[in-house]
Amino acid sequence: MYPHLLAPGRIGTMSVRNRIVMSPMETMYGTPEGLPSDRTVAYFAARAAGGAGLITVGATGIDPLHPETPGGLQIGTDDAVAAHRRLVEAVHAHGARIQPQVVHAGPDGLGPEMHGVTSLGPSVIPSYLTGRPSAEATKDQIAAVLDQFRAAAVRVREAGYDGLELHAAHGYMFLGSFLAPQRNRRGDRYRGTSVEGRIRVVLEALAAIRSEVGSDFPVTLRISGYERVAAGRPVHDTAAIAPLLVEGGVDAFHVSGGVIDRLVTGMVNAADDGDGLNVGAAAAVKEAVDVPVIAVGRLHDPALAEQVLADGRADFVAMGRPLLADPDLPGKLAAGEPERVRRCISCENCIDTLEEKLATECAVNPFTGHELDRALPPAPQPRRVVVVGAGPAGLETARLADAAGHDVVLLERAERLGGALVAAATVHPENRPYLEWLVAEVDRSGVAVRLGAAATPEAVAGLAPDVVVVATGGAVVFPTVVGDDLPHVVRGLDPDRLPTGRRVVVIGGRLAAVEYAELLAARERLVAILEPGPEIGPEFGLKRRTEHFDRIDRLGITVHVGCTVDEITGSTVRYTPAHGSSRELAADAVVLAGTALPDLGLHDEVAERLPGVPVHAVGDAAVGLGLIRGATAGAAGVVQTIR
Repeated sequence: MYPHLLAPGRIGTMSVRNRIVMSPMETMYGTPEGLPSDRTVAYFAARAAGGAGLITVGATGIDPLHPETPGGLQIGTDDAVAAHRRLVEAVHAHGARIQPQVVHAGPDGLGPEMHGVTSLGPSVIPSYLTGRPSAEATKDQIAAVLDQFRAAAVRVREAGYDGLELHAAHGYMFLGSFLAPQRNRRGDRYRGTSVEGRIRVVLEALAAIRSEVGSDFPVTLRISGYERVAAGRPVHDTAAIAPLLVEGGVDAFHVSGGVIDRLVTGMVNAADDGDGLNVGAAAAVKEAVDVPVIAVGRLHDPALAEQVLADGRADFVAMGRPLLADPDLPGKLAAGEPERVRRCISCENCIDTLEEKLATECAVNPFTGHELDRALPPAPQPRRVVVVGAGPAGLETARLADAAGHDVVLLERAERLGGALVAAATVHPENRPYLEWLVAEVDRSGVAVRLGAAATPEAVAGLAPDVVVVATGGAVVFPTVVGDDLPHVVRGLDPDRLPTGRRVVVIGGRLAAVEYAELLAARERLVAILEPGPEIGPEFGLKRRTEHFDRIDRLGITVHVGCTVDEITGSTVRYTPAHGSSRELAADAVVLAGTALPDLGLHDEVAERLPGVPVHAVGDAAVGLGLIRGATAGAAGVVQTIR
C-alpha cells in the first residue's frame, strides 16, 4: 500500500530500511549533565522498534556551557561518548539507523543563565527564548566554535552513530543565525547581506567536520526552505545555495521552514496552517541537486507522505509528532494496517508540556516519555475489570486492561461510544481520527461492550468485578445569572444543536466554550465570549492558547475576561467589562457553557456497595476538566495498579 514510503533508501554511505525519518525534537529527557538518560534510551528504542528507518536525535550541543534547553543533550565532551553509544546500540538492536542533530546554541542558548558565560552570535541580537543579547562573535571565537564542531564529529563517530545532521535552520542557534539576514548584521566576510557571507560559516563547519570524518560519513543539513519572516531569506534562496552546500560536503538536505520564536509557531505548525507545508521548498531543492532531500512539516497522513514521494517531490519524509502519537506507525503500515495508526490530533500538548513540565508528553499516547515508568507488562493474574463510561478515559482504560490480559466489561448508558469526545471531535475536527481509532481498537479487542446500560451499584455488583473503574465524566455546573430561565438561554455545549439567531453570547471561556464559539463563528454567527476569570482556555498551554487567539481574531469573535455578567434580558446581556462600567450586548441567544467539576458520586456508591473491591475514578470524573491528556494518563496509571 505504501511502496515508496516503505522502500529502502540511501543517504551517502548509509542504507536505510525505509523512507521514514524521525524528526529531531527536543524532549528534555537528558540527565543534568546533558547525557542520554534511561528515559532517553527507552523513548528512542520504542521508535526504532516501531519501524522508523532513520532516527534523528534532537539538538545535541557541541559546547556544554551553551545548552539550548535544560535537559537537552550534548556531545561536547569525551565523557559523553559512552552514554551516546548506549543509545546507539539500543536503536541498532531494532534495525534502525540513528544520527544526532549537532548544534551550537549560539545566541539562543542558556549559557548566561546556567553557566554565567556570554552567548555568541553573528551580531548583538537578543535570544528568542530569554531576550538576553549575545555578543558578536570575533573571528577567533568563530574558529573556536568550528574546532568544537570538529571534535564533536569525532565523538559522534566514536559513539557509533550512522551519520550526523548539522542544524542551520529556522534563523537561530549559531549556524542558522548567520544564515538569517534579519539577525546577521555583520560587515565582514560573514556578512548577512550576501549569499557568500551568509553561508560561509556553514561551509566552514562542513569543512571542519569533513576534515575529521572524511567523505564517507553521512552528513545531512537541516535548513529552512522558506522562513516566512519579514526581511528574511527569500523563497528561492535555499534552492539557489544548495549546490554550493553539496560541494561543501552535504549528503542530504532536511528541508524545514519558518523561524524560531518562543512558541515555535512557524516550525511546529497548527492544524490551521494546512498539511505538507514545506513540500514545495523541498521539491525546489531536489530539482537543484543530486543528493537526497527529506521533506518535513505536517506530513501526518501516511497517504500524503506516500504521495509526496511518488510525485518525486522528496526522497524521504520526516515525521515528528506522528511518531510521538504512535511509535509503531511504520510497522503498522508495513503490516498493511494503516487504519490502526493512532494519529496526532494537533493539540500541541507535546510543546506545551515542554514549558509546563520541562519534558515532552503526548496527549493521545500516555507512554511517550514514560516507556519505563508506565510500562504495562502482561498481567500475572487476569482480573475481571468493569469500566463504567465510554468516553476517552473509559475507552482507553478498557483497551489497555484488555491488552494486559484482563477480562473487561465496558458499560455505557448511551447508545454509542465516545462520550464527550464525540462533541470534541465536532468542534476540533483533528480529534475525530482519535475517536474513531479508540472505538475501532475497542471493537477489535476482547472487551465486552454493553451499550444502553445504566451502571447502578447493583448492576456493577452483579458482574462480580475484581476491579471497578468509573469514567463517567465530570459534573457540569452552570453559573446563576438573572434571566437564565429565559427561553433563548441554552445550558451546555451541544455542537449538533446550535442556537438560533445571529448574535450569540457565550458565557464561559474554558477550552470547550472557546472551540464551541469558534464553531458558531465559522457558521456565520456574531459571537461574544464573556469570561469572569482572568484568561480564556486556562487548561491548555501557551502555544495552543495562542493558536486559538489567532483563530478568534480571524473569525471576528469578541472576548472579554475579568468581567461580570449581571443580567440576561430578552434581547441583551448586561455585563460589566474589566475596569469598565455596565454595558449591554445584543443577544439573540445566550449559551451558558458551564464548568466541569469532579463527580465521584457513582464511585463512592460503588465503593460502598463493594467493600474490598478496588474502585478507581479516571478522567473528568476524577479531576474535572482533564482533557484528553488527563484521560489517557489516568487510564494508564489505573491499569498499572491492576494486579
